[in-house]
Amino acid sequence: MVFSGVYPADGSDFEALNSAIERLICNDASVSVTKESSTALGLGFRCGFLGLLHMDVFHQRLEQEHGAHVISTVPTVPYTFEFSDGSKLQVQNPAALPSNPKNKITCWEPTVLATIIIPSEYVGPVITLCSNHRGKQLKYTFIDR
Repeated sequence: MVFSGVYPADGSDFEALNSAIERLICNDASVSVTKESSTALGLGFRCGFLGLLHMDVFHQRLEQEHGAHVISTVPTVPYTFEFSDGSKLQVQNPAALPSNPKNKITCWEPTVLATIIIPSEYVGPVITLCSNHRGKQLKYTFIDR
């Protein structure tokens, strides 16, 4: 999931935004919503979406169907930090990471194990595309007709 903060452009519109989000999630159960506050933006929501397109459509529906003017934070994904003492911390907001950890940190980011089925003439460009985006080819198989 991709997470983004959604805040009302005018802080006094929090209740209207709350109502609009509640109505939208009735039709879209795949959105996860939790209330959060920011020192710079005030009260808002941390929303989880299935991807960037899903997030964009949700924001457009907020504006077009409910007239909500929102400020959105940069979309992020959750990272897991593992410390040398064995403890783990899942962070969705970089501000939640300890600024001066006493233990060594290992960072784990979300990955996807995918199967890509394409015609043989596109194999080269798709492998190039994947490797340019840190993809690793684990297996290569031809499907017989």
